[in-house]
Amino acid sequence: MHSASESILIHASPEETWQTLTDLPRLPEWYTPARHIRVLTDGPVREGWQFVLAVKTLSGIVLDALGTVTRFDPEQRVIVWRGQTFGISGDSRWQVVPAENGFARIEHTFAGQGWLMFLSQKLGRNPKTVKKRLENLKRLVEARAKNNA
Repeated sequence: MHSASESILIHASPEETWQTLTDLPRLPEWYTPARHIRVLTDGPVREGWQFVLAVKTLSGIVLDALGTVTRFDPEQRVIVWRGQTFGISGDSRWQVVPAENGFARIEHTFAGQGWLMFLSQKLGRNPKTVKKRLENLKRLVEARAKNNA
């Protein structure tokens, strides 16, 4: 199992941050290396909710990864989904925590296994990908908060 963790301060409230984070049909807007999503489960996001996320590999091949929400805790503002496709399976864990001045901090860990995960970790891509996801999500949350202000 290989993993990388990172966190980032968001200039938006924890509630605004949580709402954007858990709007999973919008994943391709910020979740690197996603290209598009196909939602498989009707209704709101919850444990057991499933989707197929098309992800682009380092070699440029696009693979469909089945994702399943394995933890959804709005009270603790924690969401975890497990994704798997050829050569990789992993858990994407997110938590929104209150920060100073009414802002939020997002903590993200991606832990996975398989030969694609091994290669990603060996090349230093996993930590960079985790950081990029957080930066992308920060931009989206802050833009949304600014538009709602």
